[in-house]
Amino acid sequence: MALRGSANRRRASGVAAIEFAIVFPLLFAVVLGIVYYGMVLALQQVLTLAAEEGARAALRYPLTANGGTLATTLGQRVIAADLAARSTLPPNIANRFAAGSLAQAVACSAPPGTQCVQVTLDLPTQTFLPVVPFVPVPASLTGVAVVQLSPDT
Repeated sequence: MALRGSANRRRASGVAAIEFAIVFPLLFAVVLGIVYYGMVLALQQVLTLAAEEGARAALRYPLTANGGTLATTLGQRVIAADLAARSTLPPNIANRFAAGSLAQAVACSAPPGTQCVQVTLDLPTQTFLPVVPFVPVPASLTGVAVVQLSPDT
């Protein structure tokens, strides 16, 4: 009887090894996908938050004390938005963008004649994220924020 039980245990341990060999790649792929897409979502959040911070900086830029207008401070507001967005990003991401390329003045769609500042961060993912086979990733991640500038601020 003892001999018969030990043979069953050996066969059962072999079956467990085969089951583990079948299940492990699937579990590994799921964990790898969770980690990888977590990195993608975190990077998307970083870009969006940096764009929002840059747009807020354009709103905070004051008019000059000697009767400045929105038109006279628009360029300075765009520069302030660009610098704020760039300073919010981690250095390894901020270095991937050319200086002065993040913010621009655009015409607002409503109401007509108003001025907006748009901050856009477009980061290609192929050069930033590690390549993992069979894990589809978007070609680029984009963070955009637009603020309308009030003529009296």
